[in-house]
Amino acid sequence: MSSQPSRIIRSVVVLLALVATAFSAHAQYPGHIRKDADTGPTLRASAVFEWTGDFAKPTAGRLIPLAVWDGEQFQPGGLYLAQPAPLAVLTGTVYELEKDGLSRGLFNVSSAENLGGSWIGIGSVKPELAPIAKARAPMSKHPPQVVKESGTGTSTDSDRPTLHRKDTGTSSTSSTSSGTSSTSASTPPPADPDHPTLHRRDSSGSSSTSSTSDSSGTDQSTSNSDPDRPTLHRKDSDNAQSTTSVDPDRPTLHKRTDSTANPTGAPVTSTANVDPDRPMLRHGKPEAPVGIVEPSKLEGVPADMNQMVAISDAKPTEPHPYAYSWSDPDDQAKMKLAMEKLAQETLAGTPPPASTTAAKPPAKTTTTRRKTAAKPKPQLPLLEDQKFNAFELSYSGGATLVFTARTDAAVGSAKYVTLIAQPDFYGVPQVIFKQVTSDERLDIIPRMRLVDAADTDADRRAELIFELRSKTGREFAIYRVVNSHVEQAFNTGPLP
Repeated sequence: MSSQPSRIIRSVVVLLALVATAFSAHAQYPGHIRKDADTGPTLRASAVFEWTGDFAKPTAGRLIPLAVWDGEQFQPGGLYLAQPAPLAVLTGTVYELEKDGLSRGLFNVSSAENLGGSWIGIGSVKPELAPIAKARAPMSKHPPQVVKESGTGTSTDSDRPTLHRKDTGTSSTSSTSSGTSSTSASTPPPADPDHPTLHRRDSSGSSSTSSTSDSSGTDQSTSNSDPDRPTLHRKDSDNAQSTTSVDPDRPTLHKRTDSTANPTGAPVTSTANVDPDRPMLRHGKPEAPVGIVEPSKLEGVPADMNQMVAISDAKPTEPHPYAYSWSDPDDQAKMKLAMEKLAQETLAGTPPPASTTAAKPPAKTTTTRRKTAAKPKPQLPLLEDQKFNAFELSYSGGATLVFTARTDAAVGSAKYVTLIAQPDFYGVPQVIFKQVTSDERLDIIPRMRLVDAADTDADRRAELIFELRSKTGREFAIYRVVNSHVEQAFNTGPLP
């Protein structure tokens, strides 16, 4: 009897061991996993569209590819999958032109061009037009008045026009403005000489007799009709050649038979009367398509050049505005003044304020002490070309302030400053990034010019795109702001 329970226990242990082995084997070999399109990397290309003139109809423009996010890292937009043109500027690629994260239009790439080893996109701009509200027509100074007639047929307004209806019988009854009716069977009222009259031809087919119906219902000959009145003539099939009432100036289509048109049967290759509107085939360089922005008219970096971020996605994404919304407009003005003061102090080399802790006073001595003269405060420079932007790079992420400016010194000795700050709990901006350069040091430290904030890596968080200008060239860079720290995530390298 004791052996039977032991066998049952061994069977249970073996069964549990088999189940555990099956689970472990299943965990080690998951089998074939189907890869959907959603599991693959999301490609996102970022570029900068530069143009001159009106945005709706640019005078000249070009699309400069910056980077392509492959799901893990940034790839150079001017080299990624080049065969020979890179993927970012292939024909048919559509970019969404953005300002503060919101769409302002589309850029359709039609071709690519290599300029000094760097590729640019050529295409057309389709701006995002806002719906135009139709203006209401102004109200008339003389509103219309409703005139009612009495039950007896008498009109209250003697100048009110009245419509007269003519009866179909032998007598015609017309209503007058006085409300009375008069019947006339023999003498119809005189007709208006300027009133057009329709004439109907009899069914007998006679081309010389036409009848009209006067007010008495009788037919009259059209011999007394208006000589300048146009008349439609219908040609019968029997006497088409013998009709003499056809207008000599009336155009006529002539149809040739095969024997008279081309007796030899050979195709007609020339004609003496050439149609001036006939399309012609021309050899040579075709004209530029309608709407294509020509980059040849945009050389170098002109002063009136505009820039806008362009994003191309493999999948449509939801728009996300990155402009910071101020609860009070006065806060924006105060923050700009605070950033301006910080920029002036940075350019002047003012040291940071001393600690707020009280220092111990020096020990008193019996010797005579001389009063040390206070150091004069450095004069703050005046700033020009100031640009202040406030972004909310992520949802509920607070404000990120960007301030760029230059001094008003003479050409050749100007200084440039770039500040990135974030307000603290008390609303005081704390600088987390600064860069100062001058005209003499532009080849070493280029000048930073903000283009815009955009989501370049598809993580629902925007990065800052700057243009770095030096004396001999320029480049673009993408900066991330994470945990009050600014780092450069990508750099395009020198561009023409």
